[in-house]
Amino acid sequence: MTKETTTMLLTIVFMALGILYQVAIGVIYQRMIQQADTLSGTDNKLLKQCKERFINCYKLNGGVSNIPVFVDKYINRIRVLGMSINFMKHLSGQLMLAGVFVAGFGVFSGIVEGHRFVDLLPYYIISLFGIYLYLSAMSIVDMPGRRRMLKTNLTDYLENTVAQRLEHGIVEKEKLLWELAQEKSAKAERRGTSEIKAAEETPDQEESDRELAKAPVFSQEEAHELEEILRSIIGNRV
Repeated sequence: MTKETTTMLLTIVFMALGILYQVAIGVIYQRMIQQADTLSGTDNKLLKQCKERFINCYKLNGGVSNIPVFVDKYINRIRVLGMSINFMKHLSGQLMLAGVFVAGFGVFSGIVEGHRFVDLLPYYIISLFGIYLYLSAMSIVDMPGRRRMLKTNLTDYLENTVAQRLEHGIVEKEKLLWELAQEKSAKAERRGTSEIKAAEETPDQEESDRELAKAPVFSQEEAHELEEILRSIIGNRV
């Protein structure tokens, strides 16, 4: 493989990678934007992570004071194959510059070696065509615009759907706990009242039982009459 062919291949590879990174950024943002309105049933792992982090943060702190800031921080922390979106953007630009630099090196080497302009023309064509494709990809991707759109959709969903549901759930939980506490206190009050009544009735019951035990079964007259009847019965038998 000649030096010119190697230089040409390196130029094409660097520029192609730079354009592919731009396309990858656009695809990632577009998928997230499309599914941000239906986070409840989405299969996007990045959006699921955002929702789970928001719920955990909301429950831990009793709410999220500034949801747009939370969304901004999450978007900045998005990683794809260990790379953030901003890093992919900068890497794309650096790859394009590397491709242009390699093409320039090929042109310079050709000039030094005395090649004709026709022999150097492919470097110019590839460089111009690669730069055109790169700028076209950047305009189509529109990273700042897609980022704003994604932030708007996420903020709207988290603020008007997830936060409202969590707030409603917290209110219902507090209401249920209050009702359980009231019921428990009412049961304890009834139990205490019954114990007091039982304690008050027990001495009276014991006293009445003692009086009944002490009271005679028959009065004095009834006892005398019963004694006379028994004597008459015994006398008759005798």
